[in-house]
Amino acid sequence: MTNSITKKSFAVQLAEANNTVEAKGLVLSRWDKSITKGDVNRFKKLCEFGGFWFTLGEILVKLRTESGGSRTDSALLKNANLHTVAKQRRSEAMKFFENFHVIVENDLLGKKCSVANMKDLLKEVDKIVNPKVEDEPVLEATIVADEPEVLAIEDKSSEAVPQSKKTAEDLALEVLLQVELNEVSLADFETAIANAIGMIKQHNEVVPFEAVG
Repeated sequence: MTNSITKKSFAVQLAEANNTVEAKGLVLSRWDKSITKGDVNRFKKLCEFGGFWFTLGEILVKLRTESGGSRTDSALLKNANLHTVAKQRRSEAMKFFENFHVIVENDLLGKKCSVANMKDLLKEVDKIVNPKVEDEPVLEATIVADEPEVLAIEDKSSEAVPQSKKTAEDLALEVLLQVELNEVSLADFETAIANAIGMIKQHNEVVPFEAVG
């Protein structure tokens, strides 16, 4: 650990750096080399809003977005001076940043917290984000006694009932109704029906009703 790191906190060094990804990345890479599994209080300090883990995750998520959203371009990592940070630590930092609201809302770094490393903290986050669903108990099959067979009564209500033939009066009424619906005058209809009857008598053959008119 260099003297500059021991004398100044991460927040001070980050504030003193130029407001560029490259300058912030340089501060992060130096602190990355100094971070080991330490005490709880020091870990919490690094996990504060704007602290080491938050800033590292924020920059890495931004670089990943600039790279297309799936993987971070190695050239962008190098330009940001973050290529020396281990891949696992980069992954943990992004997950920490993306779930920072979960950590705060559930007070995972509160006074009762005893977590001193990022791996264990992210395990707690995962328990909240992806809770395990308990398997439902398997119910034992219940044996049901066979019920006596009931003979089905044949339902003949839906069977077609033969219709009786229509009378001449019935047909005449239906034809007159069609005449009225189609707005045909009775005079024209009488002429048409007379002609049709004459043709039937003349040729002695039955003409289908649809051909009339």
